[in-house]
Amino acid sequence: MIKEIKSKQNELIKEIVKLSTSAKRKETKTFKVDGFHMFEMAKSSGLLKEVFVLKEIPNLDVPQYLVSEEIMEKISSSKSPQGIVSICKMKEEKEVSSPRVLYLDGVSDPGNLGTILRTAVAFGFLDVVLSENCCSIYNEKVLQASQGAIFILNIVHKNNLEELKKNGYKIFATEIKGSISLKDTPKIDKFVLVLGNEAHGVSEPILKLADKRIRIDINDIESLNVAIAGAIAMYELAK
Repeated sequence: MIKEIKSKQNELIKEIVKLSTSAKRKETKTFKVDGFHMFEMAKSSGLLKEVFVLKEIPNLDVPQYLVSEEIMEKISSSKSPQGIVSICKMKEEKEVSSPRVLYLDGVSDPGNLGTILRTAVAFGFLDVVLSENCCSIYNEKVLQASQGAIFILNIVHKNNLEELKKNGYKIFATEIKGSISLKDTPKIDKFVLVLGNEAHGVSEPILKLADKRIRIDINDIESLNVAIAGAIAMYELAK
């Protein structure tokens, strides 16, 4: 189905603009992404619902809405729109099943969260568990920084560390003054890597659950950005 929308006051356009808010995303269980790369990722994952485009895309089996550049600028979250905005269905959460799990404890910065998700894909941490106080994975800055990782990862909010421990996972929590260096971390078949909040690190209750508190050895600086620390830890533990 292909339809043309000519007015910025069109009710559908107004609804798409509202997807910039968390409340509207939760209500509709949908979110929007910008650009052709994200469109391809959404289509491949089966989560693509409809698209708003400047030019028709041939052989596409979801509704297409042809819009003007003015309307595209209104619905796009990008400063330089590529001429396509995709509306996607939220991904269904699955049970954690992979041997490498990433647990994020209160990561609140959208750029950090998106970068961490992108890195998780790169190093094979395909199950990601988020605590309640993490920022939303559907935040537009998260989506932009993740570069489509959300369409690949199994991101869940319901699993807790106690359940994972019962299922045989060892818990490695990052801590600036952790008792064991990252390079000396034992090789374990099933483990959870915990990254903490930007300002406060991993919370005390989770640190108490940890089998190992690991540190990244650094020089002449107190700490690393959580996304950088996460990348280093995931790279080393994935070896």
